[in-house]
Amino acid sequence: MTTSGGCLNCGAALTGRYCSACGQKADVSIPSLRQLLADAFGDLFNFDSRLWRSLLALAFKPGRLTQYYLAGRRESFTPPFRMYLVTSVVFFAVFSLLRPEPEAAPDTASLADPDTAPVAAPNDFDAALGADVQGVVGEVEGPDISIDGDIARCNVEALDRDLPAGLRERLERACRNVEADGGRAFGRAFADNIPVTMLVLIPFVAGVMKLLFLFARRKYVEHLVFFFHVHTFFFVTLTATFLMARAAAIAPWLGWPAAVFGWTAWLYFLGYVYVAMRNVYEQRHAVTTVKYVVLGMSYLAAFLVAVATLFFAVLITR
Repeated sequence: MTTSGGCLNCGAALTGRYCSACGQKADVSIPSLRQLLADAFGDLFNFDSRLWRSLLALAFKPGRLTQYYLAGRRESFTPPFRMYLVTSVVFFAVFSLLRPEPEAAPDTASLADPDTAPVAAPNDFDAALGADVQGVVGEVEGPDISIDGDIARCNVEALDRDLPAGLRERLERACRNVEADGGRAFGRAFADNIPVTMLVLIPFVAGVMKLLFLFARRKYVEHLVFFFHVHTFFFVTLTATFLMARAAAIAPWLGWPAAVFGWTAWLYFLGYVYVAMRNVYEQRHAVTTVKYVVLGMSYLAAFLVAVATLFFAVLITR
């Protein structure tokens, strides 16, 4: 349906195909199914779209997209937060669809006998991401409970007797659940909560960057934009390495190419962050190197705290 009067969205007078006040099309007829699908997936399959233009600039011109945004060149590129959401959602959708299917849970009765107890299957999240990402996650361990990349272990008897009764009961129940299925359900719950954890980290590292550039008269939002772009490229890299790892799992002859690709991609990412900092903040190599190291250590510490917090939160709420 078209209208010769005012815009049906905001009421402003129409002088062309689009409303000059809100940007809505003058033609608001009910779309065909083809048009509806084109609107939904057009940006994904149109290589001239803002999304692909943004991703290409992001991947091969470190920091340039942040520079464009801060300089006011925004209409030609996807907004930082939207692009971050798209890439993170794509990764976790791909991961959910392609991660290895868990094997049948072992017989809980046989767990009592260490000689007959089956070896627990690898944690879904670690196994699916492959060796190149497992090294980043490493081993999460507490005084009474440990879950590594291969086997879930939980010693109920080792739990501190001085813990509050309610907390101890929940830990014991969670402990038995982890041992019963080799940590597979825990791994799925842990992986499902990683997106929220990553999103929480971005404001934190932006705050660290604000402190590192305290006298540079840069606004906090500028650092936030920078890290939305960095984390977007992180998810692009993670998606690519994950797909290569899954391809290698299906076709073993791809093992070496996948390993080389994974190491190359993550080394590129580490260098990418440094070059992006140089391009956006325009400081000397020595100053950028010091801030890069401080930022990396701060991020690693925050990541470990966030993962440990998520680990115990998931454990006691399962």
